[in-house]
Amino acid sequence: MTIINRSLFILGLGISGMSLAKKLNFRNIYCWDDNSEIRGLAKKQQINIKEPNLKNLRHTDFLVLSSGMNHESKSPHNSVVIAKSLKIPIISDIELIHLLGLKNYLIGITGTNGKSSTTKFITDSLCHKNFLKAQACGNIGIPFTELKIKKDSVLVIECSSFQLSKINNLRFDIAILLNISSDHIDWHMSLKNYINSKEKVFKNQTLSNHAIICIDDKNCNNIANQFKKKYKSKLIKISVKKKLNDGIFLEESYNYITIFNSINSKSIKINKKSISLALTKANLQNILATYTVNFILKQNINLFVESLKNIEVLEHRMEYIGKYKNICFYNDSKSTNVNSSISAIESYENIFWILGGRKKVGGLSGIEKNLNNILKSFAYGESGEEFKEFLIKCGINSIYKESLEEIIFKAVELALQENQKINVIFSPCASSFDQFKNFEDRGDFFKKTVKKSVKIEK
Repeated sequence: MTIINRSLFILGLGISGMSLAKKLNFRNIYCWDDNSEIRGLAKKQQINIKEPNLKNLRHTDFLVLSSGMNHESKSPHNSVVIAKSLKIPIISDIELIHLLGLKNYLIGITGTNGKSSTTKFITDSLCHKNFLKAQACGNIGIPFTELKIKKDSVLVIECSSFQLSKINNLRFDIAILLNISSDHIDWHMSLKNYINSKEKVFKNQTLSNHAIICIDDKNCNNIANQFKKKYKSKLIKISVKKKLNDGIFLEESYNYITIFNSINSKSIKINKKSISLALTKANLQNILATYTVNFILKQNINLFVESLKNIEVLEHRMEYIGKYKNICFYNDSKSTNVNSSISAIESYENIFWILGGRKKVGGLSGIEKNLNNILKSFAYGESGEEFKEFLIKCGINSIYKESLEEIIFKAVELALQENQKINVIFSPCASSFDQFKNFEDRGDFFKKTVKKSVKIEK
């Protein structure tokens, strides 16, 4: 990878920033992280550390911000203030795919929930029987600079709203918007700004490109209705909730899911037993988006259906842990908001729901009508007492303990007293930062604690 006579300043040396610093071949690459320990680690790896002041930024061509850094906040990082004063483009890591001149076919996936799973499903299905050489990267945790990209590689890129807010010229051959609900409002400062960032996945698309929008929520439906006025690409609407005369939709029965394609007037019926993953509402949406990509790329539909046998969920997304006596355990630690948890608790019956953490804006508001499958709730952590009281007012028997470990033990104790099958679902509906580093750390703790409390069988 070579860009001649360009200089780059990378601010934030997380996974992506560190990879960019080590793998890219610019004329000059300077880096900075506000964490002194990370700077020390970077220096040991021969990374050029410089403070992002006026002197060092003056001759920079691009400022690459860590995706979580907000360049539009009221009090941005000082380097952002300097870059704007010098008219230096501020970009995210994925914009470099364009700047490096990569000509690969690009599939971009965004949405409030389901991005990572859909990215994995699409990658796995396209790679099935070597149909295409697809590689997943982006917000899924794999920087594109860590891939061995060949000319025929298809890049399947998970895009966060943070990354999309900083793209300028990057163009996706297929751009997918799964859903939009209120999230990251503290970062974007308003729902409108958040929606605008999500919409940037369609920016720069041409007549030869495709856009896929699931219209099952109000925000995405509005974007689809206004799409032709704002964008040039070919729009395909999809839904798991309603029939579409001009798109692709999915219907579910007891034993089957059926995908109806109104574009080519065909349908496919898939036996649920042939699908290896939990068929939550979210995963049905993910499967439908995956089918639509396969349809655009003219994949053999029988091979698409066959690929579903081998697709597995990512960790911490309605991940089946195993069973003990009458209890089945599911780890859905990635669910940090109401809409994501609704998908989990609407997909099973007889639920003991474990939730809590650091609440997001709005807390549990909006979940009131989706509690029919909940037998008992078990709240913990910073938001635990508030969540408990909320659910009691909704008519749900609710218990609070301070720690996640305590509440797991209590849920198991009471589940074993039931004379029926119980699904213990850990779907926190809150962020992890009150007691854990991230949702992965939290999910790993849940699994470890479950296995400590009972002898799990698969």
